[in-house]
Amino acid sequence: MEITQLQLDALREIGNIGSGHAATALSTLLQRRIDMSVPEVWVVPYENIETIIGQLDSPQAVVYVKVEGEAEGKAVFFFPLESAEVVVQALIGTDQPLDLFVDEMAQSALKEVGNIMVSSFLIALTSFSGIPLQPSVPALAVDMVGAIFDAIMLEDGTLDDSVLFIDTQMTGIPQIEGQFIFLPNDGSMKKLLGALGV
Repeated sequence: MEITQLQLDALREIGNIGSGHAATALSTLLQRRIDMSVPEVWVVPYENIETIIGQLDSPQAVVYVKVEGEAEGKAVFFFPLESAEVVVQALIGTDQPLDLFVDEMAQSALKEVGNIMVSSFLIALTSFSGIPLQPSVPALAVDMVGAIFDAIMLEDGTLDDSVLFIDTQMTGIPQIEGQFIFLPNDGSMKKLLGALGV
């Protein structure tokens, strides 16, 4: 799917609104001022995912929800392990190393943070497009990115050939990075872009 600069600008604005919602919610949760920025937004063919998220054999913490409504798909937030650990340490008030692969309390905290991130971007997409989107209960995986993607792809639904990436950077705690990815079902991206009026 060809994306115009005007459409990309609209998606970047949605990313900024979503990051604003997420920053407000995280500031309340962490009891400190959190700011977020969206330095990059891309819409890329599905087969080029690796060029955006990096090596598929790198471990990351990933929060995933199914998106239901009038533009169905899958929404995913990726945390590099270093970023995930810093966020969880801030949330539970420790500077001790955490094993995100097995620590259930850390995983629960990370799922909550990831849920805030995913929901914030979906709310922004809904507000901007007028198309209602409802997330499912979030799931968390800490594993190799490729293995996580394989599992997500086995879920029901035929995916579109385009993927929306919104890069995020967080300040207020040592710089945190992550990526929001929307994997639209076939036809959902076209419907969203059409609703944006650009």
